[in-house]
Amino acid sequence: MDHGKFDTLNASPVNFSETDLWMGMIPASADGKQPRRMGYTREPRAIEFRPEGVEFNVYAPDASSVEVSGTRNTRMGQEKRPLHKTEKEGWWQAVIPGIPGGVQFLYYFFDGKEHLYEHAPVCYAHNRLCNFVDVPDPEFDFYDFKDVPHGTVRCEYYRSSYTGTLRNCWVYTPPGYEENLDKKYPVLYLLHGGGENETGWIWQGKINLIMDNLLAEGNCKEMIVVMNFGHAYAPGTQQAGVLPGQIDQLLIKDCIPFIEGRFRTFKDKAHRAIAGLSMGSYQTQWTAFNNPDYFDYIGIFSGTVGNAFPEVSTEQFTTAEKAEEFNAQHKLLFFSRGMLEGGEKLPGELKALTDNGIKVEYFLCDGIHEWQTWRKSAHAFLKLLF
Repeated sequence: MDHGKFDTLNASPVNFSETDLWMGMIPASADGKQPRRMGYTREPRAIEFRPEGVEFNVYAPDASSVEVSGTRNTRMGQEKRPLHKTEKEGWWQAVIPGIPGGVQFLYYFFDGKEHLYEHAPVCYAHNRLCNFVDVPDPEFDFYDFKDVPHGTVRCEYYRSSYTGTLRNCWVYTPPGYEENLDKKYPVLYLLHGGGENETGWIWQGKINLIMDNLLAEGNCKEMIVVMNFGHAYAPGTQQAGVLPGQIDQLLIKDCIPFIEGRFRTFKDKAHRAIAGLSMGSYQTQWTAFNNPDYFDYIGIFSGTVGNAFPEVSTEQFTTAEKAEEFNAQHKLLFFSRGMLEGGEKLPGELKALTDNGIKVEYFLCDGIHEWQTWRKSAHAFLKLLF
């Protein structure tokens, strides 16, 4: 495969192209004249990236007005921007300057009513299907599709004894996994945030591309990455607190045994890591702290440590009396946060941990509670594993 000519124009969440699961974006031409694009098969493309801003193109022949806005928790903001009719019948267009780099979830409005636009990129966010745009960030390219060897992302199914249901998970294997048949790999179990699902770390997080690029640079170890849906209920139970069920039971009883039987993995805690963002960060703590024999590496992205919620309190594991035991049980406790989500100084709960003698790796980056922050967090965390 010639990666320099890789055409992802037809890639979509329901029509994968190759193994990269890349969201309809191609790089600019070498001469810079061809714009970067995001969109699928209809011309003009739903989204074009131009020097003056992001160009939105919408085919809505029956609409009398078309608008687009960001959703909550996006730096694009929720102001509705109008699109204008073009000379091409049925088409509307607007070029919007100043949209920040990274994932911005979108609402389209036809005649004032919210509309999921099927010709623009779609992901799962805010507990629903949602349009989005992933705006190129001139400061960061570590999650871009590059001319490097690429791993494989696949969907695997297994039966859960805990939930009594058929489950699926997404699994990334690094380049060469299919060829190096005698090699074993460590595993990172990666959890999503509230309102999203197991596809978040692929569509929005670009974890496969982050891994590919780090491996090509020699900046992280080869590993398998596993992504589960974070809602896990035993039969007859429902959500009773802040967390949706008990993902720890699903992982320990079902997912980890399945992965270690299906893939060539090491089967000890020294070769397992777990990390999550926001809601997933609490699930990460609850799982790792309650099962100290399973994970040597713990990543908490945009969360808190300790007694954040009574039903998920992990305070008892991180006291001064437990510090020596905790440090001996875990090789890494990693905590990250964006500057604009209260990360400008060491959070109080982290200071309490360090004062107790718990070793913490703290990563601070520019950002809010958003995917750009979590991409940066994963990029930093992966370098420290295994």
